[in-house]
Amino acid sequence: MVLEKIESVREAVRNPWQMFLIGGMISVVCLFISFIVFPQSVGLFTTFLITFALTPFMVDLIRHEEVMTEEEIAKRKNMNLFNRHRGILLVYIAMFAGMVLSLSIIFLMLPQNIVGKMFEDQINEINFIRGSIAFGGTFEKIFFNNIGVLFLAFLFSFLFGSGAIFILAWNASVLATAIGITAKSIGGIKGLPIAILTFFPHGSLEILAYFIGGVAGGIVSAAITRRKSKWFHVILVDSATLMITAIVLLFIAAMIETASIALA
Repeated sequence: MVLEKIESVREAVRNPWQMFLIGGMISVVCLFISFIVFPQSVGLFTTFLITFALTPFMVDLIRHEEVMTEEEIAKRKNMNLFNRHRGILLVYIAMFAGMVLSLSIIFLMLPQNIVGKMFEDQINEINFIRGSIAFGGTFEKIFFNNIGVLFLAFLFSFLFGSGAIFILAWNASVLATAIGITAKSIGGIKGLPIAILTFFPHGSLEILAYFIGGVAGGIVSAAITRRKSKWFHVILVDSATLMITAIVLLFIAAMIETASIALA
């Protein structure tokens, strides 16, 4: 794979922000390939292509994380949970941020008729979410919808090793579309920073929770696959703790989003 030649897992963990550029580049390339080859559903096929492109790298990343987790546990049993997983979380964050920013800029720079076709799936998803929220029970709907996404991220990552990347790529494209729509309503490219800040308070917590869920499922999956993990019970505790943390983050995010909707 070309990505593996450009960026090794060890280099990505040491310098995670290099993945910002790689995430942006891959998402844009996949978007234009989908627009040309799969015009009937550009958004969905873009997500599939991003997942396909990143899967070998992400499988290696998850395996590396599980091995490093065992080594860190063996050396320092009382090491902080999030210090153990800091590297992979930063890789996720950098890659996701690159996807969101690049797709947001594409949304703002291209003509409206092309944008409408490219991001049709994401626009439909945003309209569905807005329509659902409009019928009351806002906090509960937001919270339990996000919990569902979290467990999908865990399950996909557990079953497929890198499966969470599908959830993250789709959410990156939806968030980029929402940012693009907001930025266009307040002046275009100049409104991009304000649009990003509009979604940052709750969006950052939601996405971080999904990252954590993906890591939680991935390290358990990798440990089971190796079948020789003497620290398997500790990894299970790590995974459970990560999931509880992710649920707490989603609870806080739902409260913030509910308050922002009420004040709008």
